Formats: sequence, structure tokens, C-alpha cells
Amino acid sequence: MRAIPIQVSLGPLCSSILLAITFPTLAAAQTAPQPAKPGETAPVQPLAAPTRESLAGIYNGGQMEVGAQLILKPDGHFSYELAYGALDEAAEGTWEIKDGAVLLTTVPAAVPPRFVVESDKPEPNGELWIKLSSGPIMEGARQRIYLIYGPNEPPDMAEVADDGRVPLPDKRWPTAIIPEIPVYPIMSKPIPLKGTAGHRIVMRFEPNDIGKADFHARKLTIDSGVLVMPRRDLQLMLRFKRQDSHP
Repeated sequence: MRAIPIQVSLGPLCSSILLAITFPTLAAAQTAPQPAKPGETAPVQPLAAPTRESLAGIYNGGQMEVGAQLILKPDGHFSYELAYGALDEAAEGTWEIKDGAVLLTTVPAAVPPRFVVESDKPEPNGELWIKLSSGPIMEGARQRIYLIYGPNEPPDMAEVADDGRVPLPDKRWPTAIIPEIPVYPIMSKPIPLKGTAGHRIVMRFEPNDIGKADFHARKLTIDSGVLVMPRRDLQLMLRFKRQDSHP
């Protein structure tokens, strides 16, 4: 018997093998990250939110004519110091992170300085005289007084003479006075002057917690790792830069 040659087509088998090899390669190519095209920028990854652990440290806020330091402790407490000209200021308390910013709160809250009127007697000549029973607040400097006239009128500033007399610009009689607290950006409460007759006032100054910064959720924004504290009352912008990460 003559053998009959049998031809077997390997086409489908080869196609199956070829597809099995090609499909994974195509899938990998489709899922692999594609390089940015010329002129395109890679997507920016969001920065990690600040935490108490990442912000805790010692920060230096010194600048020209200013010495300042802020210490944020991992347990949520802080200490703060500022020296600016004749002003020395400090505070301690707690800190927290809210809406991406640092908030400082003085604990316990500071008791502000104040003036207490000990006596207010009529002055026969219709003048204003003031005496500080506690002595001058700042040695070598005269006490200054804001003269208040009304809600829509700007106040005047007057210096108390050595004998206690207060000069009244244009002889205008104020409705209240506010004694100035030198150096510190603190405004005491107005002392009303009843009637239009003269006054001889004796008052004392109680310093209380003068020099203690009274922060109430004072906000410090975070700018590239720098803690920024605006001090509009001192016309300063404090920028605290990390000095040490382990207070």
C-alpha cells in the first residue's frame, strides 16, 4: 500500500501561541505610565497635611532689630519670646493645627495692665490735673494721655506736666481720657470725665501681666515650612524658621 502523506495545518495553533504571547505584552503596555509629552507637565502630588509630630521643633524668628523664638512641643504646648526695641514679650500655652495653620493660645490667659482711679475731685479753675500714686511707668518719661471727645472725632495726645497739669489743645474739654501704657501695644479702658468742670484725678497703675503676650487662637500660616505671624500692633511680620526638630 502506498503511503498517503498527511498535511496538518499549524496555522490556528501558531495563532493561539502568538496571541498568548502578544496579549500580556499589549496589556502591560496599556497599563504602564506614559511619559509626559513635550510641553506637558507631570501631575503635582498633593503635599502631606501638617501634623503635630512634623511641626514640633524650635523656630527662630529673628530679623533686623528683632529677636524672637517659638518652641512647639510634641505634647501640644508652646513657649514664645520676643525682644523688639524696649519691648520684651513672652508667653506659654497650648497649640493646635486647624485648616493647615498653627493656632497659639496663652494658658492661663494674661491679665492686662490697668489704671485705677483712686480719687476724682473738682478743680476750681476748670483745668485737668492727673497724678500717678504708683509713680511713673517709665523712668525719665512723662505720662501721656489720649483726650477723647466723641465717637466721630479723632483724639488728641497730651503730656502730663511734672506738676500734674494736662494741657488741653484749643481749650477743648474731653469727655474721657485714656492714659498711655508706654512701649507695649496695649490700650487701657477710657476714664470718663463727667460734666464740664475741672478735675484733679489721682490714679495708680497696676502692671498685672504686662509683657505676657495674650494669644487667643493666634493664627500662624505655614509658608514652605516657615511659620508666619503678622503683628499689626507692632507693625511687624514675624517669620519663624525651623532651627531644631527636637525641642
